[in-house]
Amino acid sequence: MEKQSANGETLTFRIVGHAIDQSPITRPLVGVIIIAALASLFDAGDAYLLGFAMPGIAKEFGAKPQQLGSLGFATLVGMCLGSFAWGWIADKWGRKIAFTVTLLMFSVLSGVCGLAPSLAFLLGARFLTGLGIGGSIPVDASILAEFAPARIRGYSGGALPIAWPVATFIASSAALVILPRWGWRGLFFAGVVPALLVFWIRRNVPESPRWLANRGRFAEARKALHYLHISDEAIERSRVAVQNEPPLPMLPPAVYRDLFTPEMRRRTIHTWIIWILPLMASWGMNFWIPQFFVKFYGLPVQQAVKNMLYISFFSIAGRFLVYFLSEKVGRKLFITLGFSMAGVFLFFLIGTHSAMYFFWIAATYQFFMEMGLCGSTIYVPEVYPLHIRVLGASTAMGLGRIGGAIGSYAIGFFVGASMMTTCWVFLGMGSLIAGLATIWLGIEPKGQNLEQLTKDGTQGAARARQREGVEVPTLAAN
Repeated sequence: MEKQSANGETLTFRIVGHAIDQSPITRPLVGVIIIAALASLFDAGDAYLLGFAMPGIAKEFGAKPQQLGSLGFATLVGMCLGSFAWGWIADKWGRKIAFTVTLLMFSVLSGVCGLAPSLAFLLGARFLTGLGIGGSIPVDASILAEFAPARIRGYSGGALPIAWPVATFIASSAALVILPRWGWRGLFFAGVVPALLVFWIRRNVPESPRWLANRGRFAEARKALHYLHISDEAIERSRVAVQNEPPLPMLPPAVYRDLFTPEMRRRTIHTWIIWILPLMASWGMNFWIPQFFVKFYGLPVQQAVKNMLYISFFSIAGRFLVYFLSEKVGRKLFITLGFSMAGVFLFFLIGTHSAMYFFWIAATYQFFMEMGLCGSTIYVPEVYPLHIRVLGASTAMGLGRIGGAIGSYAIGFFVGASMMTTCWVFLGMGSLIAGLATIWLGIEPKGQNLEQLTKDGTQGAARARQREGVEVPTLAAN
């Protein structure tokens, strides 16, 4: 591992972190936030478009509810495996490769879904699409956490979850136009060209300067800081500011056991809970709400899509509330309140036979669920140390996709077996448990420097490596 640049410079990730936290808000930083948020837009839009496509898919291929549930299951299993794979790649070889390639995979394979000649082919194509897009969200969230100053990290990280309800609105509007003209296949074709354009733009975003500094690539870290308009003078001021702080170890690439050191075990368990249990309801409902309106309440597909469009305004309101207030009141409150109340409102769906009642309960549920999801998307990358940030976030979010796959398939099973009371209890309990668990297991990262917030995890991993006989170099703070 390279210890110095060609001119003998040592640039620790603590210096880099201090320089970023003291930097102004620049146009390149805003550009990175927007580019990352656009990828979330495609990720979310893909989920909703599949939901809108399901009635047409069911009609063309004669699919039963359990088979439709398998479409969501295949997509989310692919996303889970993609999250694990791309998280490992991003921590080992850098964030940039995953930042660009994941979106390219998604754009190409989404078009392949639109060409599916059979349900089996579509299942395979959805799985591969999931592999591509699955790594995008945790990688993008980690990049934003590492690029943004601490004082606006909630706002920058919040740009990703804000994109989700906006995607609901865009996907619903697009479905209203596309479905009558080109059918469900047109929905999958719709996102190919925009996704390719965003991929082209993302190529110019540099590697994370924090990751480069931890790998000893100091000259490249300095160039990445320059990209953010952080001058050499600002870097030197940060060197002076941190010179009396105890140095942190520079760790080799992450391994999964780093998530379970004594310092990190509680955080890992908590992030898994808030991603697995609520997403059983969130992904399942996203896939199935349009189908519920059609199957249970006899509404035309166009009206079901319009109802989802109206529900998207509640989703947007929930996420914007978190976006504007998370830096004032913190993430923990919104995670607790959002998931708990979403679980409660799912219980209210037991025994309903009215389309209007279902609409209002589903809309209120979406408001609280999106509140919790927005808070947790900002929260998860903040609580893991640099060397396992993407690994920790991608593992939690990847397991969340498994939760979503379980929820999607379970709803299909419950619908086919006429067990809707069990369905709402199953989904509601998961969200409620996640909200209540945050009271005891969650921490509050609002406004804290990332290196200080996660130093226990870094030092714990270093001690574990040393016990295994692995040399762990510690860079001098200056």
